[in-house]
Amino acid sequence: MRRPLRRLLTALTLLSIAALAGLYPYRAALLPKADDLNHAKTRLAPHLRLFTPEGKGPFATVLVFHGCSGQRQAMLDSVNAWLLPAGYATLFVDSYAARGIDDWRPVCAGKRLWGNQRALDVYAAIELAAQLPPVDGQRLALLGFSHGGWSILDALAYAGEAGHGFAAPGRQGLERVKAAILYYPYCGFPAELRRRMNPQPPQLMLLAGEDHITDHRQCLDALQHLPAGAIQVKRYAQADHVFDHLSDLATYQPQLAKDAQQLARGFLRSHLGPAQ
Repeated sequence: MRRPLRRLLTALTLLSIAALAGLYPYRAALLPKADDLNHAKTRLAPHLRLFTPEGKGPFATVLVFHGCSGQRQAMLDSVNAWLLPAGYATLFVDSYAARGIDDWRPVCAGKRLWGNQRALDVYAAIELAAQLPPVDGQRLALLGFSHGGWSILDALAYAGEAGHGFAAPGRQGLERVKAAILYYPYCGFPAELRRRMNPQPPQLMLLAGEDHITDHRQCLDALQHLPAGAIQVKRYAQADHVFDHLSDLATYQPQLAKDAQQLARGFLRSHLGPAQ
């Protein structure tokens, strides 16, 4: 009996080592350093970019969270082109510059900065935005692309409680947010939204039916835990990831982009009221 037992223990040990070795590249994402709201605000404050429309503020403001490839100029130009003329200010939140992340690839591969950790940036950005004189701190909206959408959805799911690697930020900031718009968000494991998706504030989810980066069906599955219509969903059957603006993926579809932008502007008007 001793020899079979020894062999079993050896096999289990080798399996454990193999499992740990497989997880090792994901250690930074699995075990993030402890963080809190004050530290996040200090880290993010120098890496916010505010754009305001013509006219006298304060303005209803949309906080924009980039995808896993980082804050690209094409995204800034695209978002500003359809929000500023409508009278909304835009505040872009660069989560990578705030952390000194130069290489976006490990994030896209899931080896660094999961969305459930980045969710703290959402709370921090809300509080920072409310302190800016051109911003109407009671009329804020969130706009996230892919990884940014995941971060927003998880921030809402935590509802002010402690999250992945961070202490409870409190939900007071969320009261300032009147709407959230999510372009092709990631909704798979280990997203917190899979356990407790929160339908408040009102949300518009814009999904790509041919998305080869994030599986839109995972978002649809997560929504099944909510009453029908709790979150507004628009699925573009022939769209791929980043269908709304120019990118290295070459998946931009101008007509679909225009339709999504019109839908998003209408959604903002419904929940933020007049832009100024």
